[in-house]
Amino acid sequence: MPSKEQRPKDDSVLFEVQNADSTHQNLIGKIVNLKWSPDPEVQEFVKTVTQDVSFNQTTEDSKKSGNLHPDRLNNWQRVGPLESLSGANPQDNIIVELQNPVVVSSTNGERPSLIITKEPVQVVGRVYGLVSIIKREEKNKDKFIVRHFNKTSKQFDGTIENIRIPQVPPDRNGITRSTNQGLEKSPFNSTGWYIYGAKDADGVFVTQAIEPRALMRLQADEVYVNQRAIAYINKIWKGTQRQKGTAKIILLEPNKQAITPQSLINTSWREGDKAIVIHTYGGIGGKKAEPAPLGLVTGHFAYGIAKVVRDRISSELRFDIEYQQIYAHNPDGIVAGAIKWSSYMGDLQRGWLGNRPVSDIIVKFDAVTQDYNFDGIKLSPMDEFLRQLNIMMARYRIGDGTGGSVVTPATSCVQDANQALFVTIKQVEEEVKSNPRIQEWLRRHPQDTQTLRFKQLVKLGRDLEKQLAPLGIIRSDWEKNAENLAGTRTTDGALTTIFKALTTWRTMLPRRAHDEIATILLKNGATLWVIRTNQVGGFNPDIAPVAPTAILGHRTN
Repeated sequence: MPSKEQRPKDDSVLFEVQNADSTHQNLIGKIVNLKWSPDPEVQEFVKTVTQDVSFNQTTEDSKKSGNLHPDRLNNWQRVGPLESLSGANPQDNIIVELQNPVVVSSTNGERPSLIITKEPVQVVGRVYGLVSIIKREEKNKDKFIVRHFNKTSKQFDGTIENIRIPQVPPDRNGITRSTNQGLEKSPFNSTGWYIYGAKDADGVFVTQAIEPRALMRLQADEVYVNQRAIAYINKIWKGTQRQKGTAKIILLEPNKQAITPQSLINTSWREGDKAIVIHTYGGIGGKKAEPAPLGLVTGHFAYGIAKVVRDRISSELRFDIEYQQIYAHNPDGIVAGAIKWSSYMGDLQRGWLGNRPVSDIIVKFDAVTQDYNFDGIKLSPMDEFLRQLNIMMARYRIGDGTGGSVVTPATSCVQDANQALFVTIKQVEEEVKSNPRIQEWLRRHPQDTQTLRFKQLVKLGRDLEKQLAPLGIIRSDWEKNAENLAGTRTTDGALTTIFKALTTWRTMLPRRAHDEIATILLKNGATLWVIRTNQVGGFNPDIAPVAPTAILGHRTN
């Protein structure tokens, strides 16, 4: 962050280059400007989320309880999305990956600039590798002997290396986010771990995050089709506590049959495919259980984007997940924004892989995930969804100018994430209905795949609307995303809060939203890929995974 006096007026920030492609190796180690493209659409986004920041009493009270807020931005005027990202924590410790396209602009005598069109994605580690752990070097030490994956043999018979996998200290509740105890005995060690980190002064690789290779491969443990697929949603969390240390990958396909499960996977997912992710996590039980008032395990809800990519180390197809985290201010330094799976889930210090049960449902539904081209007029529901989420996340980082995003019975990440989905479908519908050329195209091509896909999108919108507003009331602040955000508002009275909670009660509990939205998508023909983890990694005997609450007052294990 530049000083308040030196800050530019265009929401640009300073950026230290740690990795670069072969053409720009000369920039590694240098500090450059990071700024937005002058493209009108990009500038409109920046303008939409730029606000003055002045902490209110709610934020000050939240700080006293241990939550981290953007202190360095307090009393700054016109804070933009790059400033809110780089200034989210007390120190300059936000590590990001820039998304293409990136334009490098350099003028003699001036600091080079990197010009971007998309919000950076939060990541962890400067480099990564794929290894299997042979053994711990010494008892009660954090050094491990690992063997690297061999690209040629496709086995773990590559280079042997000594690395560090630190044991992180417990959080303020006395619970460690991860443990290195028994990592080499994990059922995932045989298929390997992606390790993310950097080398220390002695040249030893220090692991900052882990990611089990098995979780992201296109290989399912179980496959369910047709009605069995729809019925499985109610079984996703079954037996959570008994499955500690394990994970399960399930493919749910409502409208297909296959000779073999793998043939169904091969026809359902191909390189380059994009999909929506529905993310929910549960609670922590056991000897060191986290507080669960009235037995309620609320958990968390978020959307994300998954892509099928060709891994650079293994050369196999795998999922690359980026969460779009609409995340309230918290004591862990988790910052609202686009975050890679390895950073949000796998980070040893603050990730959830090792101490919570998690469900990530990857949704492939062509009506939403594929673009439309109506006689040259292009529409992209996915791009619109990301735009809506980016607006939400940027505003959460500064609490709509108050400096704080909070959670109440009527205002939460669940509702604001679903607000983005609701607004997206409404926006696309409105664009189609209001454009005579598109209407004429649809009239002339009643059986075209695009026409059928659009009809699917409209039907999905109607079904989701029923779920999001079970009393037949759509909250007025959901009609226009730019007007209000639930989690950033602190002025509603008690009666208003109760009314808003009642009108969207189905989205109050993350698991309820997770289960019902997944079911609606399945019934509309979507293919679902479920990744269910239960405190994966090292073994901590003091904690147990607890499923999130599905119905008020009831906890299911």
